[in-house]
Formats: sequence, C-alpha cells, structure tokens
Amino acid sequence: MLIELGGQTLDATDRCHVMGILNVATDSPVADSIVVVGDAPRRAEALRSAGASIIDVGAQSTRTGAAEISVDEEIARVAPVVESLVSEGHLISVDTWTSGVARAAVAAGAHLINDITGADPETVAVAVETKTPIAVMHMRGRPQRHREVAHEYDDVAAEVRAYLDRRAQEIKQAGAPDVWVDPGFQFGRGLDDNLRLLLDLPNLSRLGHPVLISASRKGFLAELLGHGELRSHDAQGKPGMLEATVAFNVLAAWLGAHVVRVHDVQEVAWALSVSTAARAIRRNRSP
Repeated sequence: MLIELGGQTLDATDRCHVMGILNVATDSPVADSIVVVGDAPRRAEALRSAGASIIDVGAQSTRTGAAEISVDEEIARVAPVVESLVSEGHLISVDTWTSGVARAAVAAGAHLINDITGADPETVAVAVETKTPIAVMHMRGRPQRHREVAHEYDDVAAEVRAYLDRRAQEIKQAGAPDVWVDPGFQFGRGLDDNLRLLLDLPNLSRLGHPVLISASRKGFLAELLGHGELRSHDAQGKPGMLEATVAFNVLAAWLGAHVVRVHDVQEVAWALSVSTAARAIRRNRSP
C-alpha cells in the first residue's frame, strides 16, 4: 500500500511505518513520553533519527480519570509545536478528538487528524473542509469514560471491522481525501478481545484503508505478561512491558498493520526491520 501524506508517499507495501508519540500533555500514563513545548523540536528530531516516519502530537491524555483541559489550553500546547515541527520537515499527526483543536493544528500545518472517537461529525467536517486525511478508531463510549459502557461482544473482530469500514466509507464520501482505521486496542477490551483484534488484522487490512494501531505499553500487555488486569498507567514499570510492546507491534506488522504508534521508537523500528525483510521475501515468493 502507498499512503499519501503531507505531499510525501509512504510505501507500506512491505514496510510498517512507525509513528512516534510526542506528548505535550501533563498526565500521560507513560511519563517519559511527556515533553514541555519548548523541548518538542529536540524530541521530534530524536524520534525521527530513531526511525519514526510520523510524529503524533497530543496534549490531552485519554486514560480513564485523566484531567480534562480546555480547548484553548489544548490549542496553546499543540499548535505551536505542530508549526515548529512542520517547519523542520516532519510529517505530523495531531492526536485530538476536539474539532477546534483539529482545525487549529491543521492551520499550523498538521498532515493527519488522529481522532480516537471515530465519529465526531465536527472533526470530520474539519477533515473534509481542509482536505486533511483522518484516522478513526472504534470505541464504545467516550474518551476517558469508555469503561462506563457495556463491552460484551458477540464477535469483537467482526463488529470493529464492519464499523471501521462503514465509517471510513462515509467519511470518504463526505469528501475527506483519505481515512485511516484503528481497531482501538485496550479501549474497553478484555485480553481475549485484544488478541482477537490482533489476529483479525489481515481481514482489516484487506478492506483497503491504511491500518494504524496503537498498543504501546498498554495495560493488556501487562496482563499477557502475568501481572494481572491493569490500567495502562498502572502497568508502567512492570517487567517486560518494552519487550511485550516490541513483540506485539512486530506481530501486528506481520499481520497487516501499515503504521504503528509507539513510545519506544528505536526498539520497535529495529525489530520492524526484521519484519520488513521477511515480508518482502514472502511477497516475492507468492505465486
């Protein structure tokens, strides 16, 4: 798959690209991903040097119970960072579910709107009006409150895939230039649900939309490691979280993800180089 973004073409035929997380929030579950606004250019360059093709800038934590910030404060944190990084030649995604922030970030030069709600019509309108690609995610409920709704599924993979395909087609028909899809690991999913979504990535990728996944250092990985059922902010510091993140993202790349959003860019990029080589050989051997 060739992905057009910011006047560049990302070849995801064999390579899974890395989206590096740059938090200008104050309470991200992964504390060492947080930077002050003035230090963002240095961190972004370090992420690019480590192997990130895209930098994802966000100021509002999605964790349950996170402090909500005003739209004006979110814009004040995000917009100057986006403008600075775009001037340095970075491809920039803005991680927000608020239309006003999305509009300000695109005005500052952002190339992709990363909206985890997947359904906010005002944010979609920004993507359509400004001709900006948008990434949408499946989630029941709302950010920071998704645990308050029922999360039993008859077939989680089928529901998520059908929703994302339908939503992507609706947004494309409305006039957005491209729609990426994210199955939404951890958001109201049990451990088995997350694994079923991972195994369904070949089917999701065959729908023809760029597939973005975000599973970096999330709580279900700690549960996989035997640390018990934990929320993401409680899972940090548990032994094996980096290794589990690397393994999960390599498996996702092998199964069809085109972009992985991670905190540990260097380690994931190194591991993905193995997947890239193997995927190329597999494709060349296919009849």
